[in-house]
Amino acid sequence: MDFGEYIKLNNDTQYIHVLSKNPENPILIYLHGGPGDAALPLVKKFNYELSIDYTLIIWEQRGAGKSYSPFKKRKKPITIDVFIKDLKSLIDYLLIKFNKEKVYLLGHSWGTLIGTKFILEFPELVYKYIGCGQITNPSNMFEAAKDFVIDYSTNEKIIKKVAPINTNFSQNNWHQELMYLMKYVIKYQGSLYNKSSYISLYPYFVFSKDYSLKDCFYRLKGSQQSIDYLWQEVCQTNLESFTSFNVPIVFIEGEYDYHCSSKLAFDYYKTITSKKDWYTIENTAHFPQWSKPKQFNKIVRSLKEGSI
Repeated sequence: MDFGEYIKLNNDTQYIHVLSKNPENPILIYLHGGPGDAALPLVKKFNYELSIDYTLIIWEQRGAGKSYSPFKKRKKPITIDVFIKDLKSLIDYLLIKFNKEKVYLLGHSWGTLIGTKFILEFPELVYKYIGCGQITNPSNMFEAAKDFVIDYSTNEKIIKKVAPINTNFSQNNWHQELMYLMKYVIKYQGSLYNKSSYISLYPYFVFSKDYSLKDCFYRLKGSQQSIDYLWQEVCQTNLESFTSFNVPIVFIEGEYDYHCSSKLAFDYYKTITSKKDWYTIENTAHFPQWSKPKQFNKIVRSLKEGSI
């Protein structure tokens, strides 16, 4: 199976893409990062192998990519809880469609926030939660990103501009300062390993048979609006107090992730008292699933219940 469809989730039309060698396989839902960084072409290109062992669902989240619609036209506020409800609606739909009882969740970056909060609320619907670029305490994570830029840079002008940034991002110019900080995390290769920009990823969108140029344009707009509407709530969401789950937890982290600090993710992992597993993928940063896809896919495939 290799098809996409638009469905109603929580009263909003959204796009999902289904990849599967065998519809009898368990469902694995990919929760993309951002917020708003829809990733269909990248997941399909680099993580297609997952469809051998799972029915892989690539969800373009509300307002992002092929699910783009302007948030400003919404009557109700756009909050993290809306995405939790969207995911619940998606899972309810998939369980009926494929006659299943539970799903696997694979969250990346912002997607780990949705995934972790979801399993706290609906553990009975999830076999296993897999986090990559796991969010813990956003303010501390961006303090770590700030320290990375300061330690790496030899430019005093950059250091002086980055050092006073408030990583709660509650200041009036929060968006400008966030973009400035992340510009140098990326430039200094703390986000995409051994790359100083994301430009190498762009062709996968432009030349994807699943993405039109309009979709590419909407992806940019969706990313921008999602940050505008959700970022300050993200920064106020601290997961560190949640240390016991009714779902097995797996973290797959890039060795040199300074975008969402893998060190802080490991510190958090050590506090979890319920069933858990940790994997480090060497010589990767925030995107191990695309920098070393064979290794990443092998790990995720091994996590299916009954795998050796």
